[in-house]
Order: sequence, then C-alpha cells, then structure tokens
Amino acid sequence: MLACSVTFSGCSDEDSDSIQAEVVFPDNVNPTKINQEEFSVELKQGTSIIPFEIKSNSAWEIYLSFDDERFCFAYPYEGAGNATVDLCVKKNLSDERCTGKMHIVFADGSTKSKIVHLSQKGNIDNDENDEIDDLINSYYYYTFRCPLCNNPNTVLLDDIFNEDKADSIVTCPYCEEEMTYEDILMRMYNLK
Repeated sequence: MLACSVTFSGCSDEDSDSIQAEVVFPDNVNPTKINQEEFSVELKQGTSIIPFEIKSNSAWEIYLSFDDERFCFAYPYEGAGNATVDLCVKKNLSDERCTGKMHIVFADGSTKSKIVHLSQKGNIDNDENDEIDDLINSYYYYTFRCPLCNNPNTVLLDDIFNEDKADSIVTCPYCEEEMTYEDILMRMYNLK
C-alpha cells in the first residue's frame, strides 16, 4: 500500500509528547486537511473498502457518527500500536450524499484524537467512471469470525448491506452455526 503524503499527527503537552498518533490514507484517497486534528475524505458512491494506517504507540479506538443512516464501518475498531484498518463503505442508493464522522481516539486523551469527516456521493453526483468502479467493487468480501467456533467465514460485502437479505441464513462451514446477514452486520458495527 502506498502511503499518502499527507499525514495527520499531533502532540500538545509535555505528558503526551512521547505518544505517537498518526493516521495515513493511501494515495488514491486524497484527504483534505481541515486543521491539526481534523480532515475530510470524499467517498465514491459504490461499495468500497479503504485501508488506512494507524501509527501509534498507544491504545486507540474508532467511533463513527452519522448525520442520517449508517453507511460504513471500520475494522478493527480498536487496538494498540500500529495497525491497518479497513473502512468498509456500502453503496449509497439515494440521490443525496451520506455524511458522517469517524473519530479515532487515542488512549492518552482528546489532544491526540483525530476526526475524519466522511462524505459519500449520491446518485446525483454519480458519473460513468463511478458506475464502472461500482461493478468492480461489488465483489468485495468481508471475513468475520464465527461466534461459536471462532473460525473465519467470508461473505460478499454487498450481501451484508442488502436489506432484502437481512434474514437470509449464513451457515458456518466448520461448526454449522447459523446466523443471518443482519447478525453479521450487527457484529460489524459492534452492536452485539
């Protein structure tokens, strides 16, 4: 993965000078810096997975807030030290933009926290190149751990976000535990 030339890190007082808190997006994302702690990211309309790097020597946690409906999640949403995090975005089927914020909170206090303003294109913003990207990106897979046997399972990301499939059953090939796509979605958002 190529690292974006714009990184966002911060230190404010003597006690936190030794804490590293940096968020690095890949080159194709082009974040816009708002200030030392905040930046914005424009998301395409289609389903996508955007990997980004957290560089830290402390614990961190990610919270998402949305202006209307949930349109993405981050995985893993917590950790300690350096990590690659996937921002998983579902396709926006509405004409309007989806907007929200991703809060990355570092253990050493709010002076290290980062806020990423997220804005996803709607149908009105879509163009031919986005339609081609949508076709390619509709085959992203999501891997999760079975809640019973803890073995990995894989499903199409679009299937998880498809409301028509919410009650459809997914069976773990290892232990035959049954779960619905809605169950999987709830675990992704850390609601279960």
